Amino acid sequence: MRLIHVTAILDLETSIYEERSIDLSKEISGEFYGLALAEKGYAILSHCWGVAENGEKEVSFQEMEQLTTMNEEKRNEIRRRTGYKKIIDTCKQAQKDGLEWVWVDTCCIDKKSSSELSEAINSMYRWYANAKQCYAYIHDATWDSWLYKDEVGTIHSSAKWFTRGWTLQELIAPEAVHFFDSKWNRLGDKKQLASHLGGVTRIPVYVLQDGLGSGRPGVAQIMSWAADRTTTREEDRAYSLLGLLGVHMPMLYGEGKNAFRRLQLEIIRSSNDQSIFAWGQKQNAGCSGNFLAEDPSCFRDCSDIVPLSRQDFIDALQRDAIAKEALHNIPAERFRTFAATNDGIQIWLPTETFGKLAEVKLACSYEPKRSNYYSNIPITMNLVLSQSGCFRFFGGRIPKAGPIEFKQHFLPYNDVRQNPSSFTFELDCQTLSLHNFLQYGVNPKSIQVEDGSVTLSKDNDFAAITYVNKWRRTCFSVVLVYCCGRDLVFIVCPSKPLEWQEVQLLRICSLERLLGNEWKPEIRRMEHAHLRRSIHHVRVVTTRHSCGVGCKVTIDVVRCPGCCSSQKAGDWNPWGWSEASRLPGIMRDGATANVKYTWHVDGSPTSFYPTKSEIRVRLTCVLLLCLTAVAR
Repeated sequence: MRLIHVTAILDLETSIYEERSIDLSKEISGEFYGLALAEKGYAILSHCWGVAENGEKEVSFQEMEQLTTMNEEKRNEIRRRTGYKKIIDTCKQAQKDGLEWVWVDTCCIDKKSSSELSEAINSMYRWYANAKQCYAYIHDATWDSWLYKDEVGTIHSSAKWFTRGWTLQELIAPEAVHFFDSKWNRLGDKKQLASHLGGVTRIPVYVLQDGLGSGRPGVAQIMSWAADRTTTREEDRAYSLLGLLGVHMPMLYGEGKNAFRRLQLEIIRSSNDQSIFAWGQKQNAGCSGNFLAEDPSCFRDCSDIVPLSRQDFIDALQRDAIAKEALHNIPAERFRTFAATNDGIQIWLPTETFGKLAEVKLACSYEPKRSNYYSNIPITMNLVLSQSGCFRFFGGRIPKAGPIEFKQHFLPYNDVRQNPSSFTFELDCQTLSLHNFLQYGVNPKSIQVEDGSVTLSKDNDFAAITYVNKWRRTCFSVVLVYCCGRDLVFIVCPSKPLEWQEVQLLRICSLERLLGNEWKPEIRRMEHAHLRRSIHHVRVVTTRHSCGVGCKVTIDVVRCPGCCSSQKAGDWNPWGWSEASRLPGIMRDGATANVKYTWHVDGSPTSFYPTKSEIRVRLTCVLLLCLTAVAR
């Protein structure tokens, strides 16, 4: 650890100011390790780096090393910098506190050395924890404005220091943190201001007063403290959490969001805290093919989630009617171990299945104050199981099917596909008014139909647009789904417009249909469903745009020709649409034909072959493509 010698740097500054000769024999910094470092009492600075574009330039390691030997013009330029003034003021405060050494990250790390930078980042939490004093310099605050209450009494701060990623560990790790305003007036210390700081940062007061060791918070809770903090480099959102989470890993700048995934894998290797999967609990929509969070913001609502001990987890499961004997017969390692494999995260979880849907329970819960009936109610995850793996979806609860069983799951974490963030469905429903159908409503209410289009995204993955014919007292809903890069359109014909609970269940069933089966994008697809108490049916033709981020949805009501025996929706995949349109006609089941075309009719492949030019063919498309050949 490289430290600045307080007396040497202040004497240098005095000599320059008084225009005396500089004593070149004095070293202004020194490196210490092991016992030698332990014997050094030092102060450490916590601050926000200046923005060079705003004239707030910092002092680098190389500049500090050459400060005594460089020419006077260059030295004076450095001395005029705001970053240099911070160093001098830090040294002056340390001298008042009787400390001979200080550490400032801007000039005590050789950032041109990747090995030294990696060592510093992995050691930084310990360095702050071992400091005798930590000075938090709030450069954009004055004593009467840095903390304030809103009209409902919530504590806020406009200080940039509270928004930066690195300052989180700098607040928690040191025992003594003293806050100073822009003029280095003392604002107070961490323990005195603990309740106010907790309101701003969401960090529990006991952590601010006694540190992490007083009652080790869970992974999700620690992540939540960093949810709204930012860093200049994307990777530093992960690297700034290493010490708080008690893990180490090499620095790979340039890896982007992969750094946060690596961080979570390191946590899994050293911890059995299942709250790492508890992110997204308050999301009402969306799904993911990754069970590890994309960045700390996913944990924003996890500040009151705590891990459950094995016994507390067993007690909670017994309330879900799992026999005590059955729980005690489960091997202990299934409760406390899970591992990252090349096929996903291998983990055993209490599971309740309903078709291809599953609800699993995690060994973590909200703090007792959040539970309505019992404490230690396990947090759950919703899964869609498929042959290719499983997906996680947010919002809603799957129907209870019981019983709850311990099952092994492989939770994927390596899905790096970059799917479009949104998908637009362009609705063409001009002919519906001819049949007296009008748009009745759209669910959920957050979805808007603008210029005849509906756009779905990870925050809004489902829409059900209901059309009603009041004269015939009949209705139908067109269901639109977009999730994990997959899209789906189909029809339901309820007896009355959907209630909110029915919409929730319909969304879950839609996700099961979309994610629980093999899926591939189709250029055109047709769906149909028979209207209740009617000889008509609704057909929807979906034509996918070549750009892959939208499709046209044509909705029509037509009279059923009587050849459909059920309400089953059919898949229509006319791969030869453009080619077939040039043919004079087609006939079904041409056993002797050399050229055949296969279309999907009601989900079953059916063969067709070209006819002679003198034969005319009438095609009736009823979503599952009913074909009647009429020869003349």
